[in-house]
Amino acid sequence: MSSHDAVLGVMHTYFDSIYTGNADGLRSVFHPAANVTDNVQGQLRVRSAEEYILAVASRQSPHALGERQAMSAITIEVLDGVASVTARLEMLGQRYFNVLTLLKQDGRWIIVHKLFGNIES
Repeated sequence: MSSHDAVLGVMHTYFDSIYTGNADGLRSVFHPAANVTDNVQGQLRVRSAEEYILAVASRQSPHALGERQAMSAITIEVLDGVASVTARLEMLGQRYFNVLTLLKQDGRWIIVHKLFGNIES
C-alpha cells in the first residue's frame, strides 16, 4: 500500500470516528501527545488530543442527529515520513476546515497535530 493510500485510510477512520462520536476510533489515529488547536470560539484554544476526543464523545454525534456524512480530504501531501492533510467537514450546522499533520511511526501513520476553524458562509 502506498503512503498516500495509508494516510487516506487514517483519514477515513478519523472522519468516521468524528461522524459517529467514536472515542476509541479517534484514539487509534491520534498520537497520545498530539495537540488540537482552533479558533472556533473566537480566540485561540489549544487542547490535548484526549481533551478533544472527550469533547467529541460527549456531544451528540452528527450520525445520531441524522445528518449525512459530509467530510472529505481536499489535499494529501506526503514526503517520506511526514504528511499533511487539508480537509473540509460539514456537521452540526457548521463548516470546518482542518489541517492535520501526520508522522509515520513504527510503520503506521498517526496524527500529531490538528488545526481547525469555522468557514464563514
